[in-house]
Amino acid sequence: MMKYIFLTFTLAAGLSVFSQNDSINKLEEVVLYGNFSPALNSGYTVDIIRDSVLKNNNLSLGDLLQKELNLYFKENGNGMVSSISLRGTSAAHTGVYWNGIAINSSLNGQTDFNTISANGFDAVDIRKGGGSVLLGSGAVGGAVNLRDRLNFTPDKKIFVQLGGGSYSTFKGNTQGEFSTEKYFAKASINYANSKNNYPYPDTDLYNENGEYINLGVQTVLGWKPNKNNRFSLHTYYTDNDRNTSGTLSAPSNSKLLNKDNRFLLSWKNTGTKYTSLLDLSSLDEKYTYLFQKDDSESATGNQSRDLIVKYDLTWFLFKNTSVKAGIINTYSTGKGDHIGSVSQNNFEMYTLWHQEVFDKLIYNISLRKGFSSVYRIPLIYAVDLNYNINDKFSIKSNYSTNYRLPTFNDLFWDPGGNPELKPENSTTGEIAFGFNNDGFKLQTSVYFLDSKNLIQWVPTQNNGIWEPKNIKESTGYGIEFELQKSMEMGKNHLRGSLQYAYTVSNDDALGKQLIYVPYHKAYGNLLYHYKNIFMNYNLQYTGEVYTTSSNSQALDDYWLSNIEFGYSFLKNKMNIGLHIKNIFKEAYQSVAYRPMPNRNYELNINYKID
Repeated sequence: MMKYIFLTFTLAAGLSVFSQNDSINKLEEVVLYGNFSPALNSGYTVDIIRDSVLKNNNLSLGDLLQKELNLYFKENGNGMVSSISLRGTSAAHTGVYWNGIAINSSLNGQTDFNTISANGFDAVDIRKGGGSVLLGSGAVGGAVNLRDRLNFTPDKKIFVQLGGGSYSTFKGNTQGEFSTEKYFAKASINYANSKNNYPYPDTDLYNENGEYINLGVQTVLGWKPNKNNRFSLHTYYTDNDRNTSGTLSAPSNSKLLNKDNRFLLSWKNTGTKYTSLLDLSSLDEKYTYLFQKDDSESATGNQSRDLIVKYDLTWFLFKNTSVKAGIINTYSTGKGDHIGSVSQNNFEMYTLWHQEVFDKLIYNISLRKGFSSVYRIPLIYAVDLNYNINDKFSIKSNYSTNYRLPTFNDLFWDPGGNPELKPENSTTGEIAFGFNNDGFKLQTSVYFLDSKNLIQWVPTQNNGIWEPKNIKESTGYGIEFELQKSMEMGKNHLRGSLQYAYTVSNDDALGKQLIYVPYHKAYGNLLYHYKNIFMNYNLQYTGEVYTTSSNSQALDDYWLSNIEFGYSFLKNKMNIGLHIKNIFKEAYQSVAYRPMPNRNYELNINYKID
């Protein structure tokens, strides 16, 4: 495994030295294209949530994404484990990234969106469609990227947020930024706690044992010694202490503790014909589960560490043509009560050809190949394009092959882990039509997804022990629709958005819809501004979902209405907002037997110093 790490460092250093010596055919402007850049994803849908939205919302990442977009989340009760599903796939098939570094758990392959606070970041990118070629394992249904932005203009800012709400909930966030022409520093602290003891609708029961305390600390340090080089250090620490709520049928006295510690050191080098980025990162994860929250002897847990070396080079051949290449080495270790002491090393390479033709056609062709100490990683490829028919109409299209690698739990869980597992593989394709004119936007997408070798845990004949096997196959397709309109009438600003998704995701063996995948998901949002006053109304519809593979049991569909009022003063440096959730007291469950709250309230105060 050490030879892969040595090879990565050698290639990264060699490419950096080679690229710095080039000064031929100067371009007017050189841009570093990140792997979530719309230019490199021209045939895909990429939504970007900006800092103006993030800084004014004291929400978990999952709550924010549901507020802003038509996305489906499965939540084990309010504040409990929350997982995303993009285009009918599972949480393990959605890649989650932090400044381009994959942070899905090496243990279970997922990210809990209730452990991440959204307002410490400067942007969140949401990319739909298969993305394994550029992004790696797991980005089958799509990907989410949490992004920090470095600002090297003299400035200083301080943000303070305080909030409180129903069920003895308190939230606080403070963030400071300082920058000069050479230095940048940002620090953010997020804190939330709640008794979370809401009544279960239409019953005499309460959400017992639902308390949680979440803490997140982020820092970013940047140094720009000259116009061609930029260095940055990113850290992100989270500590989540949650009791695990009971259900309608069974109480709970257990607790789940999660700690994540992430470091990222980056060097960006920009020349006249190229941009390069070298990332060195360390990701530590630890969880502890207590069957009895006050009894440490009942605890069980596992932990993992990922050491990642990643180098990316974009070479501009001509004004409208570039080649991008990258290498990444991930050395992962794990240990704990259920996986023992394990390790694996993955070395991967990718390349992409990008070209813009006659200012109308943009296309990308890409390849990726990897090598692992545990299994064989397949060769995959992708093609995407965007054709602008005129200044109003456009067509997007993409086709790709993708994969997901088995996790430590899949390979080594005791009892039942299967070290003979193969990576899952899938094929995806999409075509989208867009219209954009004078504040009016319309887009319709049609896609398909065909997955094979899916890992499924099944009981064996050996005392009924469950074991993962590559036996499941699924076929899916869907339609997505989005309509936006903005209007200004004097001091009145109005913006409306409607989104709808129809999703079919079949278990091929059973001919049934996969569990927890709604056929219908809809979203509406209306934002109104008048001077310093705003109102935001949000409507979400989630269709019926099946909870058994035979489709014999299901959760009812539901409508959620949320409204928010806000007022800004002190030259927009301070604003007060009141958020009323589930206005009409809808009784609903995201996961079977785990009711969510009915009407509840939250009051927030935001203050900015600059």
